[in-house]
Amino acid sequence: MTKLDNFKKFIASHPDFIDMVRNNNTTWQSLYELYDIYGENESIWNKYLNSSHKDTFSIKGLLNTIKSIDIASLEENINSIQKAVSLVEELTKETKKEETSTPKESKIDNLYGDKDE
Repeated sequence: MTKLDNFKKFIASHPDFIDMVRNNNTTWQSLYELYDIYGENESIWNKYLNSSHKDTFSIKGLLNTIKSIDIASLEENINSIQKAVSLVEELTKETKKEETSTPKESKIDNLYGDKDE
């Protein structure tokens, strides 16, 4: 068996790698290079195999995510969104106001010649 065949067998026994490649988290080339260097039984694979099973909620992860948020940037984006929403509200109010304040003219068609011209 060639090294590539052994790699394919290794990947087949760990379908999490397939999901990682499909989700663009890694490439087949980088996985093969790691396999070529370290083989199957190294702790290098633990970070790949364990990271795909961490679907549970983590307070520490949530806190790290919150710490990484730039509050000034977030506030600026919220203010921009609020201004845009206010502008849209004003425009729709003005449009509705114009529609209700201007009566529509109804013209009588002169189809039968009953109106003098």
